[in-house]
Amino acid sequence: MMGTAVLPALLLCVLSGEPASAQQTALSLDLGASYSLPPAGGIGIASTYANGGLRFGGSFGAGGFFSAAGIGGLALSEEGASWASALGGVGWLQPVSRNVSLGISIMGEAFTVGEPVPYRAAYVQAEPEVGFAFGGTAVRFSGYGGLGNSEVTVFETFVRDTRFGPRVFQVGSIVASNLWAWGAAAEIAQELGVVAPRLAVEAYDSPQGPYAVGRLGIEVRSEPGTFYAEGAVWDTPDGQEIVLRAGLRVLTGGRATVLASGGRYGPDPLLDSPAAGGLGASVSLELARVGPAPELTWRVLENGQPTLVLELRSPDASRIECVGEFTRWDPVPMLRDGEVWRVTLPITPGVHHFGFFVDGEWYVPSQAPGLTKDEWGGVQATLFVSEQDSLPDVTP
Repeated sequence: MMGTAVLPALLLCVLSGEPASAQQTALSLDLGASYSLPPAGGIGIASTYANGGLRFGGSFGAGGFFSAAGIGGLALSEEGASWASALGGVGWLQPVSRNVSLGISIMGEAFTVGEPVPYRAAYVQAEPEVGFAFGGTAVRFSGYGGLGNSEVTVFETFVRDTRFGPRVFQVGSIVASNLWAWGAAAEIAQELGVVAPRLAVEAYDSPQGPYAVGRLGIEVRSEPGTFYAEGAVWDTPDGQEIVLRAGLRVLTGGRATVLASGGRYGPDPLLDSPAAGGLGASVSLELARVGPAPELTWRVLENGQPTLVLELRSPDASRIECVGEFTRWDPVPMLRDGEVWRVTLPITPGVHHFGFFVDGEWYVPSQAPGLTKDEWGGVQATLFVSEQDSLPDVTP
């Protein structure tokens, strides 16, 4: 099945891309390579892949859409199985008060894996959520539901005597399965400067039986990039699984992002795929944006805990600082790149208010998200950050 070999490669390719700016639709190219290991004691072959694909995304009101078309992996060995995948989805997140937000994300995917064991699957999943944010602490409760179907081709080999002597025959039969899973999760994350630990528990039910998992992760974030690590203990119908993974994301400047990751990935209750290992690296290059160049753009890079990238176009400024709840209201200098000033900051899921000091004067662009007045009558922007992986930024 897909999880035995190519799932880590797909995860690497999907997570390497950047969500589009909230004001524009962006098209990006992902290129990379990965090495996938089969599950311990399971059926599968270690394989090396060349991965690539195109993605685009954008936003609408309080929601956003994302997609990845043409993502696939080419096996670089005869024993491996090449694969192709297409996915898409929408997300919506809306505050109901200063510290509480409600949201939902819906995603669908279809993929196919080639020989030696052809496999096809298609599914759709939905995750409603409610989030609470208090200072540097974020708490999130979510539900999960998924439906789909899969087909695997099983080959049987036998020898039959003929008038020309023994002959080897191979007959393939298709085994179809209905896929479903439902569950719930609770997570708490704490921002401690550049370090952000998080703890989560999840439970699922599926045709093969119940799953439960506890996760402990940590991120260390700085201006150049982000390092993350996560360990998890799974209780599955086939026994206990312990998984560990780590990765590094580096912003190279402009519109390029480099991602490297490796470790052992957890099982998938919906696809009934076991835990498997892998490692790899990829680069995401933004090819084009559709829409006028805005004064302010923002991106939320999802990979474990979110990382916020703010860009303010101000060619005449000599110094710009960003300040908000995600900086604990301490001014953080932005770096100049031509006419654009940029800053990369760790950010927790939830509701965040912010603004800028431009040459010492408070400033909030008119097209900034969620313009509101503070208790002193000043204008500030509001950003809503979802916990969902691979979702674009969500703005009011």
